[in-house]
Amino acid sequence: MSHIDRSVTNHDVIPVIGSSLFVDHPTARMCVGIIAENDVARPGLEAEYLAHFVLRRKVYVDQTGQLDESEIQPDGTDRDSDDARSVTFAVFENHVEGVRVVGVSRLIVRGDESPLPVEEFCPDSFTDDGLTPRSVEVSRVIARHEHAVMQELVQWHLFAVMLAYEANHALERTFAIIEPWLERHLRGTIAISRIGEPRYVEHYLDYNLPIEIDIPASTERVNARQGGFIDQYRAEDGAMTYVGRAPKRALTEQPR
Repeated sequence: MSHIDRSVTNHDVIPVIGSSLFVDHPTARMCVGIIAENDVARPGLEAEYLAHFVLRRKVYVDQTGQLDESEIQPDGTDRDSDDARSVTFAVFENHVEGVRVVGVSRLIVRGDESPLPVEEFCPDSFTDDGLTPRSVEVSRVIARHEHAVMQELVQWHLFAVMLAYEANHALERTFAIIEPWLERHLRGTIAISRIGEPRYVEHYLDYNLPIEIDIPASTERVNARQGGFIDQYRAEDGAMTYVGRAPKRALTEQPR
């Protein structure tokens, strides 16, 4: 069963990169947006996209053990075939150490060819099918920060930007596979329902639970609690959005 290695701290897993993301917004605390589509980085975000894989590997292999070392590619990333049909999001922090990758997630779009991972791992949950090429799966959701309040805020921003993308692009039924202990936490953030019972998933080396996410209800909940985050992200449509104000001690000279 996977577990959190307490010797690997959140600070240990957060990548720090050379990035010009905050050059034009030097006082912003964070920026949030799409960094890649179908495993192709958005122009100018190549280094940021590679860094998001570093966070994924450090969390899933080193910290939680949810992926085995054998899953890692020769280039050191946990890239898999689903990245080629995903929209990838990230949250970056303007920090005294540099630009830090503190949150990532992806939406896997089902398409015409292949089922979603949740269909493969939990086939009994889809006896009535009802899925279309525009069905999606939320995957690789990571929020990491040394401070719990900031970590929760990063998670809120990830859900907000994904919900905004789903609304703008008319995506449909939305699923995820989560660890059972996470269910209660997510119920306080978004609207979810079980579509099956927990079962051991060999790929994730742990017991997991299939869920469906109610997009309209989740959108209303996140928007209401976080002062219109989703409306803001819908207007930006995936472009980098700058939020918050960095503490003076955290401001750094960003490379141009």
